[in-house]
Amino acid sequence: MTTHNYSVLLVGNYASDNQQSMLRFTATLAENLQRLGVKVVVTRPPMVFGRIARDKPRLKKLAGYFDKFVLFPLMLLKSARAHRVVHIADQSNALYLPVIGAHKTILTCHDLFAVRMALGEYSQNRGTMRGGILQRLNLRGLRRLRHVTTVSAATSDDFFRIAGKDATLTLIPNALDPRFQGAPSPLARQSPPAAPYFLHLGNNNFYKNRPGVVRLFGELARFNMFSEHRLVLAGKMPDGDLQDEIDRSPVRDRIDVRVNLTDEDVHSLYAGAEALLFISLAEGFGWPIIEAQASGCLVVTSDREPMRSVAGDGAILVDPENPAQAAAAIAAAHEDFVRIREQGSANAETYSSDMIFPRYLDVYREVVSG
Repeated sequence: MTTHNYSVLLVGNYASDNQQSMLRFTATLAENLQRLGVKVVVTRPPMVFGRIARDKPRLKKLAGYFDKFVLFPLMLLKSARAHRVVHIADQSNALYLPVIGAHKTILTCHDLFAVRMALGEYSQNRGTMRGGILQRLNLRGLRRLRHVTTVSAATSDDFFRIAGKDATLTLIPNALDPRFQGAPSPLARQSPPAAPYFLHLGNNNFYKNRPGVVRLFGELARFNMFSEHRLVLAGKMPDGDLQDEIDRSPVRDRIDVRVNLTDEDVHSLYAGAEALLFISLAEGFGWPIIEAQASGCLVVTSDREPMRSVAGDGAILVDPENPAQAAAAIAAAHEDFVRIREQGSANAETYSSDMIFPRYLDVYREVVSG
């Protein structure tokens, strides 16, 4: 195994915030860097006051702020000195940069939706005043960076436009989690529906367009070939807007909600679905696209970046805001489903860990030599 003349301090997220995708990214990055011979130490804000206040909803958020923005910077000031490279794994933690210093820091930017909300770019969701203050502080950190990796060209464009032109940007896509390759595990706790079904996986952020998924399913149900299909909404429980959309749907009795899913459950749902309906209005990357492709699931996604590039030739591209037109495009491609699935499977292979994670070593060498 090759060894390297530097060590990396990998800065992760506060566990109590339950940002599952970022926690997974940090853990997977650490595992693969170690496999490549890099000495890695993972650090994250400690749960001290947050643990004390975990049963006190009114104090929990305030206690978390104290852990993240008072205790952790003091810890980071000391621990960063022992490493030649500090890698901040999530753009939401750029506000720690003054403690670390830009010269030895690399940050991975997944998306800038929270910053864009704080800047008023999204009328659908403007966030809270407190959140706006935090995002403006975070933006100051982003603008001081010298080395940034982004997960898609769309995120690169946003970073360049919002955070400035001083940083060197390197595009390194997210890697496919190998747990979604091959046959589904028998350890799945929740079985897929017996009837044929379409699948959506996501949360209730407005850009996930879950109400649009419900409307698209209503249009698909008009076609004879899909008249017996169900829709599985997997991930978070519906919020008020989504529940209203479900209640209005003429096919509401064919919509199932699945929550508290394990990775094995999700893999099983991908593998059994007619198609993943991933018609987001925007994304930083779109992990479910390649997870579904690797699981042998047909992908329907938005004809927008970055979804278009991430999916490659292995997806049906549709307008996420025109459900009738999208349903017609899916029905028209019905005879090509097998071919598109095969192309999707081939596309997912290009996101393997062996192809993605070595790219970080080039960026680390730039930081060390800089």
